[in-house]
Amino acid sequence: MASLSTHNQLHSAAEALLVKHKRAAARWSLTSNTILLTMKIVVGAMTGSAGILAEAVNSAADLFGSAVAFLSVRASDEPPDRLHAYGHGKIENLSGAATASLILVGGVFAIGEAIRHLWRGGDLPGLGWGMAVMGASAVINFGVSRHLLAVGKETDSPAITADGHHLQTDVLTSLGVLAGLILVRETGHSYWDSIAALGVSLLILRVGYGLARDAVQTLSDTALPPEEEAALSRVLKSNPAVLDFHKMRTRRSGSHRHLDVHVQIADTHSFVEAHRLTEELEDQLRDALHNLHPIIHIEPYEDEVQHQKERHGAG
Repeated sequence: MASLSTHNQLHSAAEALLVKHKRAAARWSLTSNTILLTMKIVVGAMTGSAGILAEAVNSAADLFGSAVAFLSVRASDEPPDRLHAYGHGKIENLSGAATASLILVGGVFAIGEAIRHLWRGGDLPGLGWGMAVMGASAVINFGVSRHLLAVGKETDSPAITADGHHLQTDVLTSLGVLAGLILVRETGHSYWDSIAALGVSLLILRVGYGLARDAVQTLSDTALPPEEEAALSRVLKSNPAVLDFHKMRTRRSGSHRHLDVHVQIADTHSFVEAHRLTEELEDQLRDALHNLHPIIHIEPYEDEVQHQKERHGAG
């Protein structure tokens, strides 16, 4: 029992460290998006650039997403309570759905503005400032997105990972707007700015669709990926006391994974032995897959086989 207690303490310490990493990453994203949004609003007003305006809309969505991610990772890692016996993990997925909705609305707005600027035309003053801000945006988002994706992978956080992928796309959109502004300066034709804005807007819509799809899949209790289920199956098959298993069900809730499975063991096992085996299997499964919450139903193998034959005609 002492070793089991030590094992659980190590798991708790590791989870606390991952929560700390998630919150620090969310703060980094929140800070960088606030700075970039302010810069783009100021320079967009100076230049009247549709591309920079589209990027400002994009950064506003980023800022909202970062704020939601920051709040959701704090709430989702709260321990289970009476009303939320399975924890608060899906708060992260709800935040992803909210962010996706805002991104889609912002993308449609940016397309409208790009078309309006393309139709109206006109000069774009202060191109040097606009190019400088777009270059700085690309560099900052590149560094922050790499950090968020690394933390998201380490902690299995869908909110942090989604934020990282969004900022990764923002690197391309910033470079696209930068290219449009360079073409405006070199050719004297302002329509290049509107064309860049349309490209940015379409990428915004694509990111919003991807985030919405991922959020819906998790909220609808889609099973874990095949490779993760295979890892769990290997653990069960590798234990000599496990004669068979079935009715394996999996799902995700935020950065948490859930497993229900029926495990069959020899009829001769005592109740105490079955309980010890259950504890052993739970530890092995948690070691195989981070943030896993397994529920194991133990069955006597021979009795279950006989039951299946008599009641269901199974071989």
